[in-house]
Amino acid sequence: MQQYNYTQYILKEGYTNILTAFGISILLLIIGFSFFAKIGFLVTLTLLWIYRNDLSKVHNPQNLENTIYSPIDGVISGVDFIDGVKKVYIDVGLCENHILRAPINGIFEVHSLKNGLNLSSWTFKSKSLNNQAVITFDDKNGETTKMTAIGGICATKISLDNIGNEVNTSDKIGVFTQGTVILDLPKTYELKVKIGEKLNSGVSVIAGKVEPVSE
Repeated sequence: MQQYNYTQYILKEGYTNILTAFGISILLLIIGFSFFAKIGFLVTLTLLWIYRNDLSKVHNPQNLENTIYSPIDGVISGVDFIDGVKKVYIDVGLCENHILRAPINGIFEVHSLKNGLNLSSWTFKSKSLNNQAVITFDDKNGETTKMTAIGGICATKISLDNIGNEVNTSDKIGVFTQGTVILDLPKTYELKVKIGEKLNSGVSVIAGKVEPVSE
């Protein structure tokens, strides 16, 4: 099980972007471009907020069997059924917490991870051109939960860790700054959410397994 560093107030994935923005701001200030330096400092503060580590959510993480939890903070923006597969669309804004968490216990695998453009994640072209990650979690029952993260207009590249390892619900598996996360649920799971519902990563229940009726 992953050990959390509760003293890490800023996620390490944001260090490069934050230090770059701060360094450019200092340089602009030194050469006399004070207006642009102020913008740079504002960008730095924004990045500090984006890459903040929410220390309040996982001291006692949820970990119920046969339950799929939200992998990230956001809002349910759509629910679809395609070829019998339930798809849940989560809209992730810049004001959310951006830690990406395992939605269920299982083996965490990354099938594709690419850097791309920053089109709106709701455009047709974004599905092939934007930053994107396709991830699966295989549980002990042999069922697979698939997750697709598509970056949006303000997204940075998607960072992932713990690849190929067995993870528990709520374990940090990466950072996703903004865009759309799509969950493909196993057919034996029943939805527990509705469109417009606000989600908290590792806390809000997305779906529960339907137990077979005994005769």
